[in-house]
Amino acid sequence: MAWIRLSPWEARGTSIALGTFTAILGTLLYARGGMIQWSVALWVALPSLFIAPLAASWSERFSPTAMRRAFGAAVLLGGVALLLKDLFPQGFGLPSIPFLLGVGVLEGLVTGVVGISGGPILAPLFVLGLGMPQQLAQGCSLAARIPASLASTWENWRCRHIRFDLLPSLMAGSLLGTWAGAHIALHLPEPVLRTLFALVLMGLALRYLRG
Repeated sequence: MAWIRLSPWEARGTSIALGTFTAILGTLLYARGGMIQWSVALWVALPSLFIAPLAASWSERFSPTAMRRAFGAAVLLGGVALLLKDLFPQGFGLPSIPFLLGVGVLEGLVTGVVGISGGPILAPLFVLGLGMPQQLAQGCSLAARIPASLASTWENWRCRHIRFDLLPSLMAGSLLGTWAGAHIALHLPEPVLRTLFALVLMGLALRYLRG
């Protein structure tokens, strides 16, 4: 959000608030398509709900550039792994509950520190760790990140890091984009969607790695 001259902390807080709106809307759309496994979302959401506000308060001690590059490296790894998913068609078969709790901790850290929900990391972990199809993984990642996003939004509001004057126009664009994106994703063949998602992740990662 540098183009509207926000400080790094305002950009993070406003992005999280917008991401919360997008996650709620996307969850409703994917739930309507039957592409959310609520038990998965719950186990991820529980730890992230507590970690996200703590991470948001800690993040002021870290370099914004270092945080962005660390996030970019993780997203790049996830994108490459998705392209190789056919080598592991059933995923890695990791123990569900311990794995999901660990994913929840990671989600809380990413949401609180970086200012972007952990969706770009969650979906690849669901696909590779649990063998989920891409549509189901995306639906679960949307639902799972709502509690962490809400908690982090509250922390950023408390610290006055959200530009509420910008949110109405940003939400209007997000409404259209989320509706169109979910509609397309739910009707694409799974391998095609997974490949497209991986390419988007890799493009996003390169942007963050440039700092």
